[in-house]
Amino acid sequence: MKGSNRRDPTYATAHWSYNVAMKRRSARAALVIALMVALLAAAGIASSAPVRVRATSGNEWDPSFRHVTTGTRIVWINPERLGRRHHLAAYGRGWSKDVVLESGERTGKRFRRVGSYKYRCRLHSQLQNGDCRGMCGVVHVTR
Repeated sequence: MKGSNRRDPTYATAHWSYNVAMKRRSARAALVIALMVALLAAAGIASSAPVRVRATSGNEWDPSFRHVTTGTRIVWINPERLGRRHHLAAYGRGWSKDVVLESGERTGKRFRRVGSYKYRCRLHSQLQNGDCRGMCGVVHVTR
């Protein structure tokens, strides 16, 4: 029978062709997997874009409550058009933040742990017995 003997030249050619085809198929599969991983990673990066909280002309945070997942970065923005200063400060437990935002400035924090994180503007809020009135907000972080 022709092609069944390993010494037969047609067997060697067929065997070589099969190996080349399998290597090409494996390379294509690896490329497809690599592209899928890259696309999923890009989607993950896009979904973890910063979440913005802006100071308003009425001395409030907009929005004053943010619900996010772990790993999300919150960016507080003091728009230049307002022309005023805000003093962003954490209160309560679990984190620290204490920064003055001049007009047009921003600051951020990536929240890596589950919890509720309270913040306020020291210039435009009052804190009495742990209760905040005025320019106050909360970031609630879940998994």
